[in-house]
Amino acid sequence: MNLRESSGIALGALRANKLRSFLTLLGTIIGVASVIAVLSFVEGLNRFVSTKLLNAGANVFWVDKFGLIATQQAYLDALKRPDITMYDADFIRGASLPHVEMVVAMDEGRADVRYRSKRLKGVDVMGRGAGYDVVDDLTIESGRHLGELDDQHRELVCVIGTEIVDEFFPGIDPLGKQIRVGPQQFRVVGVLEEKGKLLGRSQDRVVYIPIQTFEKYNRERGSVAVAVKSVDQASLALAQQEIRALLRGHRHLAAGKPDDFGITTADTLMDLWKNLTGGIFVVTVGVAAISLLVGGIVIMNIMLVSVTERTREIGVRKALGARRRDILTQFLVESTTLSLTGGAIGIVAGISLALLVGVLSPLPAAVSWPAVVMGIVMSTAIGVFFGSYPAMRAARLDPIEALRYE
Repeated sequence: MNLRESSGIALGALRANKLRSFLTLLGTIIGVASVIAVLSFVEGLNRFVSTKLLNAGANVFWVDKFGLIATQQAYLDALKRPDITMYDADFIRGASLPHVEMVVAMDEGRADVRYRSKRLKGVDVMGRGAGYDVVDDLTIESGRHLGELDDQHRELVCVIGTEIVDEFFPGIDPLGKQIRVGPQQFRVVGVLEEKGKLLGRSQDRVVYIPIQTFEKYNRERGSVAVAVKSVDQASLALAQQEIRALLRGHRHLAAGKPDDFGITTADTLMDLWKNLTGGIFVVTVGVAAISLLVGGIVIMNIMLVSVTERTREIGVRKALGARRRDILTQFLVESTTLSLTGGAIGIVAGISLALLVGVLSPLPAAVSWPAVVMGIVMSTAIGVFFGSYPAMRAARLDPIEALRYE
């Protein structure tokens, strides 16, 4: 009996007992679909986060009070550090460092924004120094960006996102209009291009104002952050060393003392993100493995029932010259076909679920082809492993006893 005939017998058994076949394959379907769906989410999130981090350029890093915090104790220790102030930011910016191209001071908060009788609550207010459009990856749609003179003179000017425009100025040119951000009136000098949502949060419900103006009118002053852009990717490490040495000297830190500030790069954030998603992957694979184990056990039981039901058939085939190897191959092909069928349905279900959730929710999804290959391999392995015992049992049947079986 060749592979085609054995596969045909297996598929015929599936068609003949639809409910039993569905219940047999359910564990495999759920296990494979879970792996495919989660890996598609992880792949989509990895691509999305990587794109967002690298839009500012791979040669941008950030200096702030905390840096990258991984434990609660590290966070408590970082709280004791001195704030990074505008004085520190201006000192860094004023230094002539050979491998640093741009330094941008950054701070942010939230405030209610009003225009006439209209009001938006909890709008993100970003205080930024000149050059913020480069490190924040912002493109102007109309008007202009905030400039150096706006910051130096603490001008009451702002650049707004498209969601603010849609709410306050439908069909009207917003440039030159006065909006109230918190207690202060600001003149709109620019409108940003739409950026969409990031993990469900709008990036267009935002107001940018000069950092000096932000610090002047912000009552709850905290530590600022500083974005630093190196000359090129190759000089990123050298730029970090220069900034670290500059800040340590500025803060009079003795040799051997740890830094009282943090430096974070896009690669560091990406590594942390991949570690987090890697943990999700491990947990998901563990849960899926249990489901696949149950599915494999069910397939083995069904194949044992099939061997019992077809004992006389096996005896006839052996009497006509079929060898043990032929019987073994037949039942292995049948169990593998069952498992692969469940795996194929699981792959389609997992991809469909991931894409559907990607359309209906803010979670990005991308088809992970390695996950598809993994699903096929797992299905094949389950069919071979759990089908081996029933196949060997069928192959060892004595033809005389098998023919007498009622």
